[in-house]
Amino acid sequence: MNLEAINHRGTREFIYPTARDQLVFRLSAAKADLASCRLLYWKRSDPYPESVQSHFLIPVYRDALHDDFRATVFFSEPVHYIKYYFELTDQTGNIFFCTDDGISKEKPDTGFFEFLYANEEDSLRVPAWAKGIVFYQIFPDRFCRTGSGKSDCAYVPWDSIPDHDHYFGGDLRGIIEKLDYLNELGIDCIYLTPIFKAEFNHKYATTDYYSVDPGFGTMADLCELVAKAHSYGIRVILDGVFNHVGRSFPPFADLLANGENSRYRDWFFYSSLPLSMSPLNYECVGDYAYMPKLRTSHPDVRDMILDVMFYWIEKAGIDGWRLDVADEVERTTWQIARSALKQKYPDVLLLGETWTDAFGLVGSGDQMDSAMNYLFRGAVIDWIAKGKISPTLFDSRINRMLSKYSDETNAVMYNLIGSHDTARFLYEAGGDKRKLYAAIAFQMTFCGSPAVYYGEEVGMSGGNDPDCRAGMLWDEAQQDRSLLAWYKTLIQLRRDHPVFRFGTFRSVLCDDGKNSYGFIRQFNGETVYVVINLGADQNQVTLPLLNGPGRYRSLLDSFACPAEKVGPADHFYHSDITEYNARTVLPVGVCSVQILKKE
Repeated sequence: MNLEAINHRGTREFIYPTARDQLVFRLSAAKADLASCRLLYWKRSDPYPESVQSHFLIPVYRDALHDDFRATVFFSEPVHYIKYYFELTDQTGNIFFCTDDGISKEKPDTGFFEFLYANEEDSLRVPAWAKGIVFYQIFPDRFCRTGSGKSDCAYVPWDSIPDHDHYFGGDLRGIIEKLDYLNELGIDCIYLTPIFKAEFNHKYATTDYYSVDPGFGTMADLCELVAKAHSYGIRVILDGVFNHVGRSFPPFADLLANGENSRYRDWFFYSSLPLSMSPLNYECVGDYAYMPKLRTSHPDVRDMILDVMFYWIEKAGIDGWRLDVADEVERTTWQIARSALKQKYPDVLLLGETWTDAFGLVGSGDQMDSAMNYLFRGAVIDWIAKGKISPTLFDSRINRMLSKYSDETNAVMYNLIGSHDTARFLYEAGGDKRKLYAAIAFQMTFCGSPAVYYGEEVGMSGGNDPDCRAGMLWDEAQQDRSLLAWYKTLIQLRRDHPVFRFGTFRSVLCDDGKNSYGFIRQFNGETVYVVINLGADQNQVTLPLLNGPGRYRSLLDSFACPAEKVGPADHFYHSDITEYNARTVLPVGVCSVQILKKE
């Protein structure tokens, strides 16, 4: 047994409540090292060892080096004063015991782990409505222009090459006009990049948190948008930019004008006064002089942030916040905001931006519900778009990503393949739409919440910012209608089969030679296989058949390039197999997808 790889601590990363009478236990071990991991636990007031109960943890995720063992244990009362340890058996039958004192071959009589109390606010909860939903991200200036109440002379032509300086004139009424389109696409939640009064066309340099930017419309327009979206069953979340502001933000303008005499001098970070852009003597997001950083630990700044968050929930009826550069804001600010918001609006969604490991935002359950999953995007880009990694390495990265977070969190992670801050997927894939079809299939059948960046569904391409922010293609002659149909098909599949929203994930195929990857989703007796073949040849894939013999129906025809179908995808029947042992051979066409459900 690789003792050095065994890892469990009595901290929230490894043990946490999901309700007052439920505890999740986790333990990490070396890959394929343990034959079993048994939890032994009892209430400390009960006699030991007579009252000991046991529960097996199972390996849920496996990366290149580690197995992630997990189990949820249910109790007959609110959990309190629980002592526990682990019995670990390796592949040759050797038994070791893991306690808070370390690992030993001797059965312990002291040094046990202990969980003290599951308080009401300790449970890791996320909004139920957000589990596995489909997001649609809109950059308002580039989505749809109506010109209502405005002169179009201030805007560049809609098909202009995007840059950092010019405005296209998209507005809130344009989004309202396209709600039928979004409803037909099948999305569940709209995420709008900033709409408040701000500098620059991206609106990430706020000057007034309490006003809709006049270029986008009015408060009435926003209220109408939210209300009409709700009538379709579509939620709306706004972008909260609270880490930094624009230079014209009144408190910063006051500091510029009054220096030491400004009442807002403690709202910002600076090394000297007066403030200077050259040399720069104040802190900014990304070191951009035009977006000074707020001191989010200051009580008045915190009060303002919380007031703004409540204001738009109550005035416009929004369903949550996407919080810009959330990992650069004081964590105590988010803890205070979450506690206050969730007490009054327990279903409000808090989605934080981070480009790396999001555990610092979502791991403790006291800040964000979800995070933008750029680790997901990175893995999908590297395997599907660029072919830089093998299916085996892709699988390792995906499992490693899932093992970072609780399953409750994984169910709501914002899984994107493109955004306003990245090159579009089709650009990353060198224009190969077959790869985009495959990426969509993985994204829409994987656990978590897939996110569509406006225009992805009709074949828009473009490099990094600003190229990824072109005007939406509304001319059907310019749209890729087959791709749009593929999006609709996969989104509808997700709606029709709860297994894709709520099911467990287990990878079952990594064929590096044929460049194929497969996994299983399971939920409430429903079992679905997903196989993606990126190889240049048709592959005869060997898959395990779970839960005994049965009939397997294709949820899709094999799908390759637009309108190209490769090979049959009918029924598979096996009568002489046993669980986990038998295998089925499945034909998967060139650069295609197979999705099978056990009947």
